[in-house]
Amino acid sequence: MPRLTVNPDTASAWVIELQPGVNSLGRGEGNDVPIEHASVSSAHCQISVTEAGVMLKDLGSVNGTYLGEALVEEATLLPGQLIRLGDVVMRFEGDASPAGERATPATVTNQPSISAFCKSHPKAVARYRCTTCGGGLCELCVNTRMSAGRPTKFCRACGSECAPLFDEVEPETPRFAPVIGGAFSYPFKHDGLILLLAGTVFYTLIDLMSRVVPLIGLILMLFGTGYLVCYMQRILVASAMGEKRMPDWPDLSNWSEVFPPFFQFLGTIVFSFAPAILVRVFAPRDAAWADWAYVGGVIWGCFYFPMAFTAVAMFDTLGALNPWLILKSILRIPGAYLLAVGLLLAAYGAGLMGDHFLGQLLPIPILPVVISQFLGLYLITVEMHILGLLYWTKKAELGWFRG
Repeated sequence: MPRLTVNPDTASAWVIELQPGVNSLGRGEGNDVPIEHASVSSAHCQISVTEAGVMLKDLGSVNGTYLGEALVEEATLLPGQLIRLGDVVMRFEGDASPAGERATPATVTNQPSISAFCKSHPKAVARYRCTTCGGGLCELCVNTRMSAGRPTKFCRACGSECAPLFDEVEPETPRFAPVIGGAFSYPFKHDGLILLLAGTVFYTLIDLMSRVVPLIGLILMLFGTGYLVCYMQRILVASAMGEKRMPDWPDLSNWSEVFPPFFQFLGTIVFSFAPAILVRVFAPRDAAWADWAYVGGVIWGCFYFPMAFTAVAMFDTLGALNPWLILKSILRIPGAYLLAVGLLLAAYGAGLMGDHFLGQLLPIPILPVVISQFLGLYLITVEMHILGLLYWTKKAELGWFRG
């Protein structure tokens, strides 16, 4: 009889026997197989066992259903494949379970055998496990070297060989230009619209609070900016890893995650637009060349900033602002990068125009604020996805994380 082994190859492994017909899996008690784990939706997925085969179907879960590395909505299961529901990993097996081997507890441990995200880059999905350090690692945390005549992943921290968490099927990397169109529909895929609406409500409240109580509003705006930058980096990194759906908003309870991205963003802006800032501060006001130099500095900043922001988000350090790294990277992919910069400037311009005209077109209290916040979040999401796609489709040429 087909079965699922939860937490495979660990001391906490347990087995789910799949019955003929439809088997529903989820956190709710009404499921055929209740899985009590916070990352699993109430009605997460179903597995249908028929004479024609075994089918896996996602039921609109929040954290998604993964088969190997791929996010799936419906797929045929084959023996040995790994399935991930949120943070819960299980292996599908087609053979009958030996007598007395079944041990199905009522709940799943809160420490799954494989974490869904990298221990060093919580924005990135874990794809490997270091045999020495333990914990999940994303592709940024491993080197690829030849070992015994085959490419093998090694931990950057300790140099030990890493085991893949999923079947290693390297998807064909598409070209940048053809996938750009999908960036504008990306925010509406899966539960993206819900995430946008939640963000709209949050930032509308901050905006209104800043008008009523300026001091508290200022504090909230600073926090909100850092929180938004943290989410921007999550979208960029998830897109750079080939993820097809928007990541969840960061956990509000962990304020420490907000401040590093905020200062990284501020540092990236200052470094990118440093020529314009220096001209504006130190150039004589009556100098004929000052205005032209300032405009040139702004153009340079607009050109430099997208690649700089991408590098800082991927490396998670302001050290990635190194001009040698940024300019070398731009020169390796000039066509794709100029296309990305043009799209980003167009999206930014659309946001400015929307803010300018909304108040005139909709003289209704609060409504222009709500629409402006939604439009702004939508455009930011599109912009971050474009930068993520730029890395994903051009990572071979960029060569940022080669061993």
